[in-house]
Amino acid sequence: MLDRASIANLFTEWLAAWNQHDLRGVLDPMAEDVLFEHWNGRVIRGKRLLWLAWQPWFANHGDFQFVARNLCVDQAEQAFGFEWRLEWPSPESEYLGQREVREGVDLVQLRDQKIVTKRSYIKTVLKIENRSILLKA
Repeated sequence: MLDRASIANLFTEWLAAWNQHDLRGVLDPMAEDVLFEHWNGRVIRGKRLLWLAWQPWFANHGDFQFVARNLCVDQAEQAFGFEWRLEWPSPESEYLGQREVREGVDLVQLRDQKIVTKRSYIKTVLKIENRSILLKA
């Protein structure tokens, strides 16, 4: 069982891997049978399948950065949640390449010191040049 400080450290290192665009580093703290639930309803189970799903995203969105806020750690439940802001070149066809901001929340469950579940929820409105745009699923 991880203590609160160790869970927070795992999160900090994991976020750094995301922002270094290091897919191996992102997947390293995950269990082999990890379950990822995407905001659009897509579900992926298993580290290998997650690699296959995320590898093109990492390859095509190299200029992304996540900024985390409000990390909440539950040591007893071995879980954490956090608010995030994603800044990147927009993949939306009408705004392709313009700086875009998305915001969401992730809920993460640990088992045996590994991430076993990652659930992502996102606001349905994104911002491009301070304009609010309805997100398409």
